[in-house]
Amino acid sequence: MVADKKPAVQSAGKVLDVLAVLLGHFAHGLSPTELSRATGLDPSAITRYVATLEEKGFAERIPETSRIRPSHQLARHAIAILQSLDGAQSRIEESRRRLSSNL
Repeated sequence: MVADKKPAVQSAGKVLDVLAVLLGHFAHGLSPTELSRATGLDPSAITRYVATLEEKGFAERIPETSRIRPSHQLARHAIAILQSLDGAQSRIEESRRRLSSNL
C-alpha cells in the first residue's frame, strides 16, 4: 500500500522543490525556463507544478512580465509565523521574569 503513495509523494516533493527555488526570487520572479534549469525538471512538469502552486495560492504571475514568484499570500503566512514567534518570545520572557522574582 505504501508503494501506491510513492508517486504522489514524489510529485509533492517536486512541487515543493519548485516553491523552494521561487522563494529566493520574490522581487523579479523566474520564467518557466529558468525554473526548469534551476530545478532540473522538464518544462512540461514545471507548467503543472506552477499551476498547482498558483491554484493553492503559493505562487503568482507578475502581471507586467508573466514571471512566476511566491505569492503575496505566502508572504503574509511568513509574517504570521514571525508574529507568532514574537508572541511566544514574549510569553517566555514573562515566565522568566516570574520565575526570577520568586527566587
